Amino acid sequence: MALITSFPGKTLWGTWAAILNLAKLPFLPLYYLPRATRPHPEWSIPQCIMNNLMNAFIYHTAVVEAVQPLDLKPGSLGNRFAAIPAVPDAISARIPSSDPSVVPQATGGIWFPKPATDGGVDMASGEKPIVLHFHPGGYVMGDVRMDGAFAARLLTEKIGSHAFWNLYRLASNPNGQFPAALQDALAAYHYLIQDLSIPASQIVLSGDSAGAHIDCRPRAGALLFSPAINWLGAARDPASVTTANRNYQTDYMDPKFVAWGAPRFIKGHSPEAVPYLNAVEAPFRSPCPLWVYCGGCEVFSDEATSFVRAMEGVPGNNVTYRVERLANHDIFFAGNLLGRKTEAEKLAEDAGKWVAGLPTKQ
Repeated sequence: MALITSFPGKTLWGTWAAILNLAKLPFLPLYYLPRATRPHPEWSIPQCIMNNLMNAFIYHTAVVEAVQPLDLKPGSLGNRFAAIPAVPDAISARIPSSDPSVVPQATGGIWFPKPATDGGVDMASGEKPIVLHFHPGGYVMGDVRMDGAFAARLLTEKIGSHAFWNLYRLASNPNGQFPAALQDALAAYHYLIQDLSIPASQIVLSGDSAGAHIDCRPRAGALLFSPAINWLGAARDPASVTTANRNYQTDYMDPKFVAWGAPRFIKGHSPEAVPYLNAVEAPFRSPCPLWVYCGGCEVFSDEATSFVRAMEGVPGNNVTYRVERLANHDIFFAGNLLGRKTEAEKLAEDAGKWVAGLPTKQ
């Protein structure tokens, strides 16, 4: 596999994969014409096609083990890019880690649609809160400069006044395994509160897929879209969330992707980190309300439900759970590509109503 995961093998494989998928595209509508051949009989033909193409993208990305370097230059973003200092040692020291190479580092974030002002927003006059969001990508991919526009629009039109997307380290890069992403998430939160003087009561945490895993131990109100919760289980048995999963046929998540990303993310973890890597078996007392969403056709559906039930069993927790019966993975981020734009917008509206009903002080 080394020939494929390095240049020029990566380029050759990517070119071949693109040609292959373009060649099969005209035949997919015919293949999915009978309802019996569709992943779900109630899906439309375009939804079946996009699920197929998304699976191909995920699979080939994992085959070549695409590396996405962390881009911390403003570029065309201008003042929408913000440099984030490393989280203070006093905070990072609380995170269990047995790998001395994973230390806090400076990262960055991107504002949508524009930067919030120092001091935050005027919620007393009706302004919506600020959303700190963590992107998806299985901890090994994700470039919100290129592909985050749809979800960013949902966040800022339906849920908050501004969205700040954290550019956390990825496990596909050196020293990007756990707890690098969590260190960077805490750095982003600390930056908003300390550097920009934004009150915690004005910040709602949000994340989708792997980003929702970062988000599942929040300090303020939190939105978890299609959370991927059990990274230990995924690393030890990729089939548990793919081929052996009851929703394997109705989701685009591929075993090759899981087998690539999950082991990289948990590499070198300490026993103390286990509750952070599998929150299903380690429910905790949340200091704030949680809103959780998952598609009924996702491979993560059962684990998301188990997580919600476990959290509901902890006295004092306030958990809201929303399921979109026919949706595949993470339509919040990619509903426009998956033929589920309407469902994603309704989902964001529901999340926005929930956020609007939160207490003004946490």
